[in-house]
Amino acid sequence: MKKIGKFILWVVGIFIILGVIGALMGDDGDSTKGNNSTTASSKVDSEVKNTDQKEEKKVHAIGEKVEVGKLAYTVSNVETTNEIKSDNQYIEPATTDGQFVVIDIEAFNNDKETRMVDSSMFKIKDNQGREFEPTTDTDVMMALGDFADFFLQDINPGISKTGKLVFELPSDATSFSLEVSSGYGFAGGDYETIQLK
Repeated sequence: MKKIGKFILWVVGIFIILGVIGALMGDDGDSTKGNNSTTASSKVDSEVKNTDQKEEKKVHAIGEKVEVGKLAYTVSNVETTNEIKSDNQYIEPATTDGQFVVIDIEAFNNDKETRMVDSSMFKIKDNQGREFEPTTDTDVMMALGDFADFFLQDINPGISKTGKLVFELPSDATSFSLEVSSGYGFAGGDYETIQLK
């Protein structure tokens, strides 16, 4: 009886060992499959990144007519200064410790219906990845007078309007670009880039 008991224990032990070895080999196979799928996934991600890099948007230049959605824009002049003087002798100049970026821009409505343009549709990005919105400083608006007319302006189809945008940037922003939008509110969402400096 003792011999039969030992024999049964040996047989069970062998089955257990074979089961463990089989399970380990099965895991290796699965992990290999996982590695293959991970490798395939990495290749797909790499291809997508390469495609994204190829599809990078063009950066436009000053003086170029830039179309985005049903609108188009042309930046005709860019000036950097730390003081904006007024033509009115009773209005004090606007000053900054950084720099004002004053942009002369024309907006075109290529749509078949009236489109609204507002200064909030524009932003500047600098060489350090910072984003800036147009200034709403009262002193700046007073100094500019009638030129600061990109506040909720309606533009009829086939018509354009010119105006000035003023941004206040720190003095360490040595390179920057303007992003122009496809529209105001829900009509927006698409942007094109114009290199300013």
